[in-house]
Amino acid sequence: MVVDDEPSVRESFKMILQIKDYVVDAFPDGPTALATLKKGMYDMAFVDLKLPLMDGLEILKRIKEADSDIEVAIVTAYATEASHANAITLGALEYLRKPFLMEEIYELVDRGLRRRRTKGVKKEAPPTPPPSIH
Repeated sequence: MVVDDEPSVRESFKMILQIKDYVVDAFPDGPTALATLKKGMYDMAFVDLKLPLMDGLEILKRIKEADSDIEVAIVTAYATEASHANAITLGALEYLRKPFLMEEIYELVDRGLRRRRTKGVKKEAPPTPPPSIH
């Protein structure tokens, strides 16, 4: 899941992630993204910090309430120490500054998927193949 109000950023994420055969749904704002969210539907979300209608930290909080297993990276061109600390406190996997490199996105996805698998092991769930990003 990608949530960003800039069409070019949404398209960049889609292109970067589709190179690795990940399925990507992109949304222009939080309410639209959250309306489609169902438990188990997404493995990872990239959420812009500054969005219309609802900021990225509120979206992060609501995503975690709906499905605590989704790994969320907050993405921003307006980084502050306070928003970074808040994002991590609310459960963000990472706080990524724009502009970003493709390699940073791939590393975050790999780390997020590893973290999800580790959570599954702790719950003593039966082994399953590694999830893909939707």
